[in-house]
Amino acid sequence: MHTDKQIYLLLGADPEFLCLLTAGLRIDGPYAFEAIDVKALERRIDGVVLPADPKQAIWAIEVQAQKDDAIYHRLLVDMGLLGERRLEQPVRGLLLFLSPEHDPQTEPWHSTFARDPQCPIRRVYLIEVLEQLRQTQPEHPLLATFLPYLVEDRERLREQAPLAYGQIQQAPLPEQARSHCLDVFQSWLLARFKDQTLEEILSMLGEMTPLEQTRTYREIVAKNQPIWLEEGREEGREEGRQSEAQLVLRLLRRRLGSLTKGQQAHIQSLPVDQIEDLIEALLDFSTDADLETWLAAHPKPTPQPNA
Repeated sequence: MHTDKQIYLLLGADPEFLCLLTAGLRIDGPYAFEAIDVKALERRIDGVVLPADPKQAIWAIEVQAQKDDAIYHRLLVDMGLLGERRLEQPVRGLLLFLSPEHDPQTEPWHSTFARDPQCPIRRVYLIEVLEQLRQTQPEHPLLATFLPYLVEDRERLREQAPLAYGQIQQAPLPEQARSHCLDVFQSWLLARFKDQTLEEILSMLGEMTPLEQTRTYREIVAKNQPIWLEEGREEGREEGRQSEAQLVLRLLRRRLGSLTKGQQAHIQSLPVDQIEDLIEALLDFSTDADLETWLAAHPKPTPQPNA
């Protein structure tokens, strides 16, 4: 089951989530959490914390859900690329492994963590962070969010999913954080029950969740023209276009993870017919490269000169 994109989504959802999931990374003041493309090298850095205060360090975060012997070296490359872009700010790196078994323990960094508290790279094991959170804050909504990932037995998961879903809905969270938690929970739940239909999943959760927030967009498109498209047209062409663009962005974030500012601006500039084309095209996207290929074939509209 894919996990890294969903975890990046949670890391960028809320400062408290960032601090908890990274075992203490806290930024003073405003910051942005972005994915950054280095086009010259055809390289994408999925998790970058960019503090507004230039005196604070930029953080490159790598989430690792499988063992990769090159992960330490890739993080160092990411840090170098970010440092080259932001010469005025220090750069730090954080490796977020799902468990110790995914850590290749590359030297000299592995032994440096223990003896040098000022090491520019941190290492965190997510399973240990969640266990500590369970002991100190057993009702925290992040634990409910991770339920489909942590509970191996499907029948037990089926029983516990409605309660966990309700906990996320009722938790005192900022709206963006709640939305991202629900997106991640649904994504993982649907991955665990691939043999279930849309109706069965909704029934499992105990309520009719808005379709665009749940599952298989292909199923929805095949059954019916989505209701929100018609509602958008009734609100007026421009308002409808903006509404559709925002929804497409949500669908893409859930499918691909973080989007760059350039990708977001491109999508928000598209006319309504191309946004509708993208709604159907994204059903087949599996990587960020698929989105880039589609956007390259659908350039931004040329601004019309004022009369």
